[in-house]
Amino acid sequence: MDNEVKMHYRWTVARRLIHWTTFICIVVLTFTGFYIADPFWFIYSPGTREAYNTFAMADVRFIHFTFGFIFMFAIIMRLYYAFFSRYDADWKSLLFEWFNIKEWKTVISYYITFKPYGVPIKSKYNPLQSLFYFLFIIACIFQIISGLVMFTMGQNTIRGMSFMQKALYWFVSLMSGYANVYDLHRLLTWFFIVFFIGHVYMILAHDVGDKKGTVSSMISGYEAEKE
Repeated sequence: MDNEVKMHYRWTVARRLIHWTTFICIVVLTFTGFYIADPFWFIYSPGTREAYNTFAMADVRFIHFTFGFIFMFAIIMRLYYAFFSRYDADWKSLLFEWFNIKEWKTVISYYITFKPYGVPIKSKYNPLQSLFYFLFIIACIFQIISGLVMFTMGQNTIRGMSFMQKALYWFVSLMSGYANVYDLHRLLTWFFIVFFIGHVYMILAHDVGDKKGTVSSMISGYEAEKE
């Protein structure tokens, strides 16, 4: 009976909704962000340089800003659950688990060989996951702030924008100008792309090594564990 497998409820509905909302937002924001930086469709007629859809940029910017605010809400909710949820509070693992130096060698070996840990890690996240997710949250915060700064640029005709510009100007000063804010925003976009690749790799490593159904667990909420 030692090898009996039971389904363990790991991810609540709220956490799964936040996860998939964040994922969809990052995909949409990345695609629309690259378009805003360098328009590559809907601007010229095929084979010509004659503009035929002059509102394409406005439409894409609207989509980008809409999903940007949804993304901001999702991250705020993720932070709320990290600190205040009765079931999902994991701020200690996010902030401190990656300082667990003793487990780093085991974790790195695991992700290279896909072999299960010799000694089970009791924390919700292993050190590499903890560091990865911690950096992700920090990147999200800076991405949201830089995005809000660029959103308020040149929007003086909209009521309340001047207040937001003043409220966010400390960040512009910290970055030594709007140009650096823009560069940071684009640089963090590439971080999210790298994070996505690394995140998928780690999930597949757990699926292959632990055979817990890690991929499906973020859909069903349940993960297999040996008793």
